[in-house]
Amino acid sequence: MDYRIAFLQLMLLVVIWFVENLIGKVFHFARRRRHVHSPVIWTIILWLLSVYNIASLYWIAYPIAIWMIAALLLIVVQTVHYGEFIYRRYWPVFWRLSVILAAIFFVGSLFCQNLPLV
Repeated sequence: MDYRIAFLQLMLLVVIWFVENLIGKVFHFARRRRHVHSPVIWTIILWLLSVYNIASLYWIAYPIAIWMIAALLLIVVQTVHYGEFIYRRYWPVFWRLSVILAAIFFVGSLFCQNLPLV
């Protein structure tokens, strides 16, 4: 594990978080409702950093497959629970779940930088 790269990436995430808060305050997003960070942007950023850390498209396929399986399970659970599948109900939950999974995979990718190339 390269601690310098991990530290720089964590600092990048902190800076992005502060910039997102600042943009929310400047454009008064907080007046309408409590400012919530964009889960779509955070998911994309965390996935890009994970791909950079692993540096092999072979190994990144496993976390992506887990992410897809979680999305399909969420569809099944919502369909069984509500008796129907509605995208308006699905997307917020999907993106919150995606951020959680992307954060877990990002932390794991910090320790997987020396995986063998296949």
